[in-house]
Amino acid sequence: MIKHTPKSFRYFFIFTLIISFLFLSTVIPIELNILYDSFLSRLFFLVILTAAQQLPVTLPFHAEVTVDFAILLSIIMIFGSKISILLVFISTVITEYKRRKIMPFYKSVFNINLYIIMAGTSSLLYEKLGGIPGQIDLTQIHDILRIIVVTCTYLIVNVGLITIALSLLENKRGYLIFFNTIKLTLPNYIALAPLGSLLAVIYINIGIFGVLLFLIPLLTARHSFQLYMNMRKVYLDTIQALATTIEAKDPYTHGHSDRVAKYSLIIAEEMKLPGDFIDMLKYAALLHDIGKIGIPEQILNKPGKLSENEFNKVKQHPELGASIVEKLDFLSKSATFIKFHHERLNGSGYPQGLCGEDIPLGAAILAVADAFDAMTTDRPYRKAWKVNEAMAEIEKNSGIQFKAEVVKALKDSLEKGRISINVG
Repeated sequence: MIKHTPKSFRYFFIFTLIISFLFLSTVIPIELNILYDSFLSRLFFLVILTAAQQLPVTLPFHAEVTVDFAILLSIIMIFGSKISILLVFISTVITEYKRRKIMPFYKSVFNINLYIIMAGTSSLLYEKLGGIPGQIDLTQIHDILRIIVVTCTYLIVNVGLITIALSLLENKRGYLIFFNTIKLTLPNYIALAPLGSLLAVIYINIGIFGVLLFLIPLLTARHSFQLYMNMRKVYLDTIQALATTIEAKDPYTHGHSDRVAKYSLIIAEEMKLPGDFIDMLKYAALLHDIGKIGIPEQILNKPGKLSENEFNKVKQHPELGASIVEKLDFLSKSATFIKFHHERLNGSGYPQGLCGEDIPLGAAILAVADAFDAMTTDRPYRKAWKVNEAMAEIEKNSGIQFKAEVVKALKDSLEKGRISINVG
């Protein structure tokens, strides 16, 4: 079933399967008959919960978020833990069955486990904290505090389990997945928790017809989040298009920007730098050579040594690139990294001859990644170096041209097998 996944994920998969089974085993044998009490109400919430699960918004690292949390939160407050676990189990099975053609079976089972654990943990905690199903008063501080605790629990369990799963499956740094997922989902949960609470109050006081009217703002919240993620994708697509435009001028650097971005992110992760910094670094790496748009092709593609005048023109590209990027709001923070990625620790770089700590860390990381890729790929004037030769040359210039901590992070990444290149 999961033979093509890492052994570590298989163990994690089995762990989540056991936990979800424990939740279900305490509910189904003796409490299945509760579905027949107020059957129409249970069926109604099952339908809208299942419908909400059919409208996911895709996040980075292949994670997803939906508006179903608001509905599940209301179910917890209205019906309690047993009904919550049962409805989540049924709705998730239906959802995963409908996605069976596009979702591997083991991922579907994991998703079912995930929802059962999230619903079970959150709903049981709600009751342990004194929450009584069917009774909610949003004017009481203890009721509001319970909702906050349940929301935080659901969020942490959700993001925590997904982070572990994706880091095991895709061999990515867990903290980076956790940071990006939390950053993107937290506003969603903050918006949905009040909606879920109001949904419960409206049902308790008005009934199903009141809930139907209230679904409009819930769908609006989902639509707004989808627009935000679409806009983010447009930003990233714009960056990729710009990077492709650069490389179209120089066939010898095809894929250079992508490789520099890859190496830069691995180095930054090895240095355990924060997620916001890594996001900025990614954009800067993809666009670090965009200033070459203003450099004549005969200079960029010249097979021999450049004249002093030609090299002076090439040296303009970091400042030109920074001036282009800083005009775009979502890229402006990356402009400094681009502007100074050819500076050297000893002050012999360009465009401003910065020294030591005056060079931004992002620019220093780009400098190492850029040099490493340049050495390990073919250029018009020479063949690619072997990886060990390139690393030796970079180490020789550690503390002179490159920051020592960045060089060490590159070397550690190579030794750990996080960077693999077939040259020479």
